[in-house]
Amino acid sequence: MDALKIPDDLIQQANCIPGLRERVARFIRLEVTQHEMRQKRFRPETLALIARAQAKAGEMRNTGFDPDEERDTLIRRLDEMTTSETP
Repeated sequence: MDALKIPDDLIQQANCIPGLRERVARFIRLEVTQHEMRQKRFRPETLALIARAQAKAGEMRNTGFDPDEERDTLIRRLDEMTTSETP
């Protein structure tokens, strides 16, 4: 991984925060540990399935997929299937 890049408009403010470098390093260590634990907990097949699902979701977002619209459509269809029109 390349060095963490701080946006130009935040560098001066970030440099004024005491202990920020240490806190960021601690956060990254915790994230690495958590990632390693997930890798050990799940089988490679499960992790591959998740990676494929994330890639597919990214493709769908890039083509204009709207999850809110999809959710509303699903709820409407479920209501149509489960709601009786006669009292």
